[in-house]
Amino acid sequence: MTTTDDTRIVALIERAERETPFCDCGAPMAAMARNGQIWLYCTAHENPPGGTLRRFLASVASIGHTRQLLVDPV
Repeated sequence: MTTTDDTRIVALIERAERETPFCDCGAPMAAMARNGQIWLYCTAHENPPGGTLRRFLASVASIGHTRQLLVDPV
């Protein structure tokens, strides 16, 4: 990646966070890297407290939350 690519990626992330600052549930959105991709995720279910069952239920409940792919490396 070049400096120009990096600048474009940062601008894309900033624009996405500005255009979609909150999920439909009201929680803030944040750009997060996952498996080499950059996604705009709802932060409501990022680190749910509790045990395994509670984390599983939070992941199932996250289906209706906003998630948008921002950068997919070629």
